[in-house]
Amino acid sequence: MLVSCKGKYLVVDKSNTELTVVNGVLYYQNNPFEGLLVSTYANTSFKMKLQYVAGRKDGYEKQWYPNGKPSQSRWYSQGIKINNHLGWWKDGTPKFEYHFNTKGEYEGSRKEWYPNGQLVRDFNYASGKEIGSQRMWTDGGKIRANYEVRNGERFGLIGLKKCYTVKTHSNELQ
Repeated sequence: MLVSCKGKYLVVDKSNTELTVVNGVLYYQNNPFEGLLVSTYANTSFKMKLQYVAGRKDGYEKQWYPNGKPSQSRWYSQGIKINNHLGWWKDGTPKFEYHFNTKGEYEGSRKEWYPNGQLVRDFNYASGKEIGSQRMWTDGGKIRANYEVRNGERFGLIGLKKCYTVKTHSNELQ
């Protein structure tokens, strides 16, 4: 247990059987949890640290690989995703980069990468809605989607597969 300027600051292991979740609120000993939820590897190095206030994620969440390298870094306010969320593959290369506004909506760029460093997606958002250039690639580097969103409409290659084959000289669906 740690002590803060407000008094006791609880540090509780995620495996503690006195933790329960009711309607999205984390309780510890029948009270909304306030403190740091942690998880460790067998060698006692941290696997995860997550701050809670009033039973909801509030503050940072950090995760690590067994080798001590960071896996994820996320931020929350009253249970809502905010700010930058970053993730890395085991070798330290980027895995994802998301940006959220104070309402928990995507804001700005949203990027994801394959383990080899190749981009999976590069999307753009404003207030949780796609806006501007949107691109996706296959793991081989070929473009899968390449479109632009203007006034809520998509223009370009959106990367959807047809559910049926259309033949130009036939009236039949296959």
